[in-house]
Amino acid sequence: MPHKTDFLTALRPFSLIVAIAVCGLGVSLALLEGFSNTPLVVLVIFTGIILQIAVNLMNDHRDLLDQSLSLQHQDEIKRNSRIGLGLMLLVVLIGCYMVSIRGWPLLLLGLLGLLGAWGYTGSVINYKARGLGVILVFLLMGILLIGGSYYVISGTYHWAVLWLSIPFSLLSSLLLLSNELRDFEQDSSDGVRTLCVRLGYNVGKKLYYGLVILLYSFSVLLYLSDLLNGVITLMLSAFVVFQPLKLLTASHRERQRLTPLTGRFYFVYSSVFIATTWLPRP
Repeated sequence: MPHKTDFLTALRPFSLIVAIAVCGLGVSLALLEGFSNTPLVVLVIFTGIILQIAVNLMNDHRDLLDQSLSLQHQDEIKRNSRIGLGLMLLVVLIGCYMVSIRGWPLLLLGLLGLLGAWGYTGSVINYKARGLGVILVFLLMGILLIGGSYYVISGTYHWAVLWLSIPFSLLSSLLLLSNELRDFEQDSSDGVRTLCVRLGYNVGKKLYYGLVILLYSFSVLLYLSDLLNGVITLMLSAFVVFQPLKLLTASHRERQRLTPLTGRFYFVYSSVFIATTWLPRP
């Protein structure tokens, strides 16, 4: 089994669905309102994916403090971090171009995004180890990226975009929470004070249940508020949420599948949600 410092493993391909989904929703909402700019659409989705890859590759940098890490693995972490930093600089350059088109509001969003990415990748902030990861991911990998993507294409913003982005924010928090639950024993042993370590596994498990319930409940509210054109199709995603829910009470070894299966649920739910926005209102 490849070590987590291996390039493809550090890339965390399953997590790229987050960037594709959130940018895809922002772009879809803009297109549905008649804002059409194909080059910007492609650039927004490309930038979101590159940003996610950069964060993933730089995320293990703090592991260099681990004295038991072999020289080979240390070199792999340094290589991954250098590539991640290069990609982050590319994102900054693309962001400067977007700011030149849309102005200072996008600059503010971009600075918040970069600060969030830097804080997640093992800096002195390291908000995941401070128990803030699940909360801040809600803002950064949902509301912020969706709103930013929409704004780049449209040059405007309104409250409906905020409300429609909340299910994706909940999904992003759910995905990170699954990671913390999966690694609960290891994080506890290593002294990594994630939210689950601070609150305890049972509380983290209840939070996972709560986020799933809140996700479906809020989607129904969006439908009842005429912001979402369908809700029955979203319920079909429940067929792929049962497996990760069952793993919450499984052994540590079996629980290693929790994050990939939560990622699969993220993919199914977000795909159906975006497709639903394109449906005509019944």
